[in-house]
Amino acid sequence: MQASRLLAGQLNAVNFLLHDVAGRLEPEDWLRRAAPTTNVPAFTLWHVARILDSTVQMGIRGEPELIESEPWASKEWSRLSTGVGYSLSEADELAATVVPAEVIEYADASRSTTNQWLKTVTEDDLDAESLVIQHVAGHAKYNYPESLEAIQWLAGRPVWVVLSLACFAHCWAHLEEIALLTVAARARGRTP
Repeated sequence: MQASRLLAGQLNAVNFLLHDVAGRLEPEDWLRRAAPTTNVPAFTLWHVARILDSTVQMGIRGEPELIESEPWASKEWSRLSTGVGYSLSEADELAATVVPAEVIEYADASRSTTNQWLKTVTEDDLDAESLVIQHVAGHAKYNYPESLEAIQWLAGRPVWVVLSLACFAHCWAHLEEIALLTVAARARGRTP
């Protein structure tokens, strides 16, 4: 199997899970905190969508992110950020602006853009050392200590590893986190 097809399959699976998890949440779940130090689902959904766009477009390709173009740039929740280093109150402020259906549409558009790009890359492109660290360090909105620290493990890794771990495994884990914490928050809400 061609590596680019495998990676596209992983990213399609993340997109499917994103739709599945979002479809299981009720409107009141999006801003309900499961425990005092956890993020609310609306923030985590936004973070997943931002990681998928930011990592591929800016991080790997060195291109402008989809969020910088319309219709996404004018959304109230639009930020050139992934939320890394946000305080809980900053994350909550952003979460309050999230419209889940819009973020899902944005994630769909990002997946489509990434899949189109994956059709053009070669095995050598995917095996090449990623330039994520250099691209992030060269971008004013991402060049801050918490952001750089969070991605240090990507240094020297090939592009396919960045896609598979940052965009697939990392995002999958966050989506499962939303599902788990939503169940916990609902249960806590029913406990006297």
